[in-house]
Amino acid sequence: MALAHPLKLETMYHLRAGSLPRMILAGPQVMMSRDANGPTATRTTGRREANVAARRQRILESARTLLKESGPDGLSMRKLARNAGLSVTTLYNLLGSREEILQALIRDSVQRLDEPAPDARTTRDPLRRAARAMEGLLSYMIDNGDLLRPLIVADFSTGHWARLVQQDEGRRLQSLKGAIHTAVGDALDRGQLRTSVGQPFLETQLYVGWELALDQWAFGILDDEVYRLKSLCGFYVALLAFATPDVRSRIEKELRRLERKSTSVEARPKRAG
Repeated sequence: MALAHPLKLETMYHLRAGSLPRMILAGPQVMMSRDANGPTATRTTGRREANVAARRQRILESARTLLKESGPDGLSMRKLARNAGLSVTTLYNLLGSREEILQALIRDSVQRLDEPAPDARTTRDPLRRAARAMEGLLSYMIDNGDLLRPLIVADFSTGHWARLVQQDEGRRLQSLKGAIHTAVGDALDRGQLRTSVGQPFLETQLYVGWELALDQWAFGILDDEVYRLKSLCGFYVALLAFATPDVRSRIEKELRRLERKSTSVEARPKRAG
């Protein structure tokens, strides 16, 4: 009886051993080696990266939707996976934990925000420049409220939102605060504000009203107009506390204007809850 062909015997041996035959395996290896850096490999890698990016974006969009609809409590990994049409394991593989997904959502949202263009540098008067920059900051927040409010609410307990403005992702907010910082420094140099305290402490007081109103605005307690009014009132009251006699009347005039506006807003009929 004739012996089986040697190649067939080798093939049978490797199949029993649970591996592919060397002859079969060698062919694709050579092909892969030849095309590893070619256009086919590049297209495959490009498609894979695009698919990963698309799934990451789907996760972020689903997270944004859950925050808007249900608040922070609605952002569980299980609900997020269901809304995104992916497994919980895939969420962890692509973006990480709930905390890491939240941080990624903040970065993604801030990158979408329009660059603010305040006219804070178009006037020579430092106090007017500071006021315009503050108004620009408020307009920036309100104009992008759909993105920012859910994030501030979700991040309220973690402090990531507060840290955001100190990081590269918060450079747009920093540009507005930078304009205020420069204007306050000029006002101190020109004698419009007293130098009885350091500039960092003075600037901190300017933002107290804004920060308090910001949280209430994010949680829906204040509407856009009241948020703006309360923030500006706090800003001007802090300026008044450090103002020299020459500029006090100007600041008091602004506060009287805001008082009239606030009275008008408070007199509006309350909307049904």
